[in-house]
Amino acid sequence: MPLRPILQPMPSGVMFDLANPRPEMVRLSDIVHKLLRINRWGGNIEPFTYTLAQHSMATANACELPAARPYALLHHAPAAYVGDPTNAQKEDMALAGYDFVAREKRVLYEAILPAFGLPAPSNAIARAVDKAAQIALATELRDIVAGKPPGIAVDAAPLRATTKFVPTAKLLDTFHPTLLGALRPFGKVA
Repeated sequence: MPLRPILQPMPSGVMFDLANPRPEMVRLSDIVHKLLRINRWGGNIEPFTYTLAQHSMATANACELPAARPYALLHHAPAAYVGDPTNAQKEDMALAGYDFVAREKRVLYEAILPAFGLPAPSNAIARAVDKAAQIALATELRDIVAGKPPGIAVDAAPLRATTKFVPTAKLLDTFHPTLLGALRPFGKVA
C-alpha cells in the first residue's frame, strides 16, 4: 500500500516527498543551499562553524580514487532532505526501532544518485569514499571537535592541512562549481 505523501518544501520551491523520494524532486541548488547551512557535529564544535558542504569538500579532497569523487561530494546530500542527526542521535533512534541510516540510503539511492545519472557505487568506490570520510573525520577530531566522542573509532590519519573556517559565500564559490564539474560527465545536472 503506498504511503501518503510527506512533503518537505525545498528552497527551490520543489516539494520533496519523504515517503516516496524520486529523482525529479532533486535539485542541485537545494543540496548546495542546505549543505552550506547544516553544521556538522550538530554544531557542537569550536571555534567556528563547519558545515556539511565543507566536510564534503574535505572528503572529496581526501579521495584517492577519481571515480569516487562525485560520490564523496554527495555522501551527505541526503541531509538536505532528511536532516543530519549526530551519530548519538542515530543510535538512539535505532534503539527506538527507527533506522535513520536506511532512510538516508533510500533518499541517496532512489532519488539523488539517479537525478544526476550516477549509478549505485561499486564496492571500490564505496570503499574509497569510506576511507576518505575517515580521513576527513580524523582531521575534524584533531582540529575542531572538543573531546573525542565515545564510540568513534577512526581508522585513518588526518590530513596534513589544518581545518580552517570558510565563510558561506566563499564556500559557495567552490562547493557548487566543484559539484557541477564532478557531475557533468554523467550527463545530468538536476
